[in-house]
Amino acid sequence: MLIAPVKILRALLLINRESRQGEANAQAARDALEALDVEVLLGKFDEPDDVPAEIDRHAQAVDIIVLGGGDGTLNLAAESVMHSGKPMGVLPLGTANDFARTLLIPTELQAACRNVVEGVTHGVDLGKCNDVHFVNVASIGLAVRACEYRSDVAKRWFGSLGYASNVFSAYRDTKPFGATVRCGDESHRLHSIQLAVGNGRYFGGGLAVASDAALDDGRLDLYSLKPQSLAKLVGMLPALVRGPDKSVQGVQLLEGTTFEITTDRPMPINTDGEILTETPASFRVFPGALQVKVPQEYVDRYGSSNAA
Repeated sequence: MLIAPVKILRALLLINRESRQGEANAQAARDALEALDVEVLLGKFDEPDDVPAEIDRHAQAVDIIVLGGGDGTLNLAAESVMHSGKPMGVLPLGTANDFARTLLIPTELQAACRNVVEGVTHGVDLGKCNDVHFVNVASIGLAVRACEYRSDVAKRWFGSLGYASNVFSAYRDTKPFGATVRCGDESHRLHSIQLAVGNGRYFGGGLAVASDAALDDGRLDLYSLKPQSLAKLVGMLPALVRGPDKSVQGVQLLEGTTFEITTDRPMPINTDGEILTETPASFRVFPGALQVKVPQEYVDRYGSSNAA
């Protein structure tokens, strides 16, 4: 009687060592995966920008690409993972971890490693702004200024609390701007302090782009926050956390598969926490372009149409 050989899962493990406790997490993740009988190839890179080249170098020798870090790390890796055709495993080791939050991926390292092995392979959408891919959101205005004020030291010690202080400082210095948004045959003129185009649901440490936004709905959601007092903005926070809908005053919402955005002056764009491009900008979505290991709970709750 022939016994079928045991399939060994081979994983390329890439840890952002600049994230909090990055060095310790790299060893802990490797130990946890190997305890689950995963054959681990530990990628080596000096700077986060080197991650795509490391994926391109080793992708064909492994079964899955496991990324440890925050949404910025996933942003840098997404295009190379997509082109590799291999699924992505996510270890949420960053500050906000909005991508993992959307997909119900556990934040505890051991549980996240189990999801790499036991999770379901599920297709999620990938957004693109000009030549830059993004997994969560691309923002103009307030979020860009908050990103400029970001302190790596504050992120390391205070985590997501650092985002709140950045937002209040950024509000003080953000000037309203005019933008024209074209979506299909429609054109909209907006007066805004923050314009966000979301592929996923969450960004900025737990704010939601729209009440019904999802990573696998094949569309982009756009919201524009009208200029208003700080008191009104603070009062809107509960709606921004659960995701605004058309009943929320001070927010304009659009949805589509493509957007063309021009602003009265060129403005930088924050994609998943990194400022990588500027307006004018073309946005589009690639439905199901990225295969990700997600918990069975996510598939059960939100549907399995994209499950492999």
